[in-house]
Amino acid sequence: MKDRLSELLGLMSKPAGVKREKGNGWSTLDPSPESIAEIQINPPIFGPETEARIEQSRGIIHEEAITGFRRANAYFAVRNYGRAISDYSRAIAHSPRSPEIYYNRGITHEKAGKFIKAIEDYTHAVSVDPQYGKAYCNRASLLWSQGETKQALEDMKKAARLGIREMQGYLKSKGIEW
Repeated sequence: MKDRLSELLGLMSKPAGVKREKGNGWSTLDPSPESIAEIQINPPIFGPETEARIEQSRGIIHEEAITGFRRANAYFAVRNYGRAISDYSRAIAHSPRSPEIYYNRGITHEKAGKFIKAIEDYTHAVSVDPQYGKAYCNRASLLWSQGETKQALEDMKKAARLGIREMQGYLKSKGIEW
């Protein structure tokens, strides 16, 4: 496992593939949890987008936060969610104004089955950066599953207005204006 973590900490260049099962569709009056999950966006934990934002933030984001973020991503990749959450929390302590860290910790909480904590992290991500559309998508999915349909629909519309194509297409297919 140590070799795998070392590889993931700096040598992995592509995000791990994520397979999703297709939902069975839903009406605008009664969406199913399966179809809501289709619009959820997974974290760019190893992708060039996150790495570029982190690199641009050097000097703004504390080096300890960057190290913790990358280590947490490695733990996430090997499904050690407890350690990943711990390292994301350390990274947040050093850099509380980085929405990517909250976002990734939210995904990790979600994978660990801690849905309320995941919603809190997505909420922190959008409070730090109100333009962080991916967090709105994931929060919408979880809110819907928790029965908070009104807030979930508002998050879906916000993500669509921010240009998240998956959400725009999804809402359009259901006849919902954003």
